[in-house]
Amino acid sequence: MPICPNCGVELASGSKHCPLCRETISSEGDSATSGFAYPDHTLDPENFEDLTGHDKRKIFLEVYSVCSLIACFVVLAVELLMDQRISWSLFPVVSLCYLWLLVCTPFILIRYPWLIFAVLAPASLIFIFLLDLLTQGLSWFFWVGMPIVLLVEGLSLGCIVLTAASKRKGVNVIALVLLGISLLCLGIEAILNLNYAPSFFLSWSAVVATAGIPVAGFLFYLHYRITKRASLKKLFRL
Repeated sequence: MPICPNCGVELASGSKHCPLCRETISSEGDSATSGFAYPDHTLDPENFEDLTGHDKRKIFLEVYSVCSLIACFVVLAVELLMDQRISWSLFPVVSLCYLWLLVCTPFILIRYPWLIFAVLAPASLIFIFLLDLLTQGLSWFFWVGMPIVLLVEGLSLGCIVLTAASKRKGVNVIALVLLGISLLCLGIEAILNLNYAPSFFLSWSAVVATAGIPVAGFLFYLHYRITKRASLKKLFRL
């Protein structure tokens, strides 16, 4: 039975076009195509388990992008039909675009982790900037939004760099996360107090830091002092 040389679908004898991909089948190649072997690999979403990682990412990106575009179109169309203008629909559209970057950038740049951070870091700032611009016209971005975003990105980058530089990874990674969260809470409350509070005073963030920093210190001690000589499984008989 002849086989389409483009997609590998079996064809009826005498077929002029492939019913799946519409590839033209030359009449002089009928005998040749009858002995044409199946391609080494075809992109068939039905056989999802047989697809390569690249093909799975490609299918996911395509489906997610189409769904995001449909969602943006629906939101804009609803406001245009109801209010004959575009105002509040810009918020979900901007949010959906930012969410697309958060979800799809790691899939697209999976081989370049530092490039992922280089794309998402300014994207987060732009997203916060647009939210402020769409609400009251840049009233809090430069004094609150941008410092908090830079603080989050700086602490995240610091945790990633220290984790990558660690020769032996274990509970020290948890300690870095706890330390980063504690510093983040202190920084957020400090930024808010400097802009909105009548006086500078740390309250809830001090409680978080008081609980998180000692635990992080203990985990660092456990990792670099105790488990250096014995693994946790042996130490606690797990």
